[in-house]
Amino acid sequence: MVCDLLTGTESGIQLQAMDNSHVSLVSLNLRAEGFENYRCDRSLSMGMNLASLAKILKCCNNDDVVTMKAQDAADIVTFVFESKNSERVSDFDMKLMNLDQEHLGIPVS
Repeated sequence: MVCDLLTGTESGIQLQAMDNSHVSLVSLNLRAEGFENYRCDRSLSMGMNLASLAKILKCCNNDDVVTMKAQDAADIVTFVFESKNSERVSDFDMKLMNLDQEHLGIPVS
């Protein structure tokens, strides 16, 4: 499954993924209120490979501070995992995918 679109806004992070046959669509909304600290300076949409994202996120611990950084029109996103006591800091870069698709509206029942 490929993450077609990950969008960060000041209200939270939204992820949409579709299977290869374009039959199933998954939409995940992580609201800013669900984070201990959340900051998004500007809205940004990024195309990511979901398998690569999962591998990177497995490298962080439950108590780590996670920072995701991307520049406008950049082709990589950087993840920084920092332990609470700042004894361990890990950096990971992931190449972004070029996507021609827009955010898909999900009907609410």
